[in-house]
Amino acid sequence: MKRRIPLITALGLLALFVTLALAETLVVKVQSTNLRKTPKFYGAVVQALKSGDKVEKVAGQPDGWFQVKTAGGAVGWVHSSAVAVQKFSLTAVNAPLKTQASADEVALAGKGFNKQVEESFRAKNTEANFAEVDRLQQLKVGPAALEQFLKQGRLGDFRGAK
Repeated sequence: MKRRIPLITALGLLALFVTLALAETLVVKVQSTNLRKTPKFYGAVVQALKSGDKVEKVAGQPDGWFQVKTAGGAVGWVHSSAVAVQKFSLTAVNAPLKTQASADEVALAGKGFNKQVEESFRAKNTEANFAEVDRLQQLKVGPAALEQFLKQGRLGDFRGAK
């Protein structure tokens, strides 16, 4: 019996280590998104998440949603388009070599946009109404309005609904 306890303890620690090693950390890559109660864009909001926030992947679904857990312990669903797998930074020995971009830089680069490109565009297009772009970025559509839109358009979960 005494020999079984260390073996059981060792196996338990091994299982814990494997679980922690396989846990995947995701980083919010968009300006903001919501942790939702259900894997639906119109699902009730559990908590707001912002760019750079880290969450632990608990499970995934084939339709692009991840069940995640925040550092504060909140559990919910976030769409895969709003998060990316956390990358680890590697630096050269004795050299200040940067080998990783911030989440903001990655999101902008994916759109072919960065701060320098934006400044250059603004300088070349002084007649453009950037106030409208800024206003559009602030628009928020609530879950109820989104669900109503999907139902009326027979989109998403409501395809083929009568």
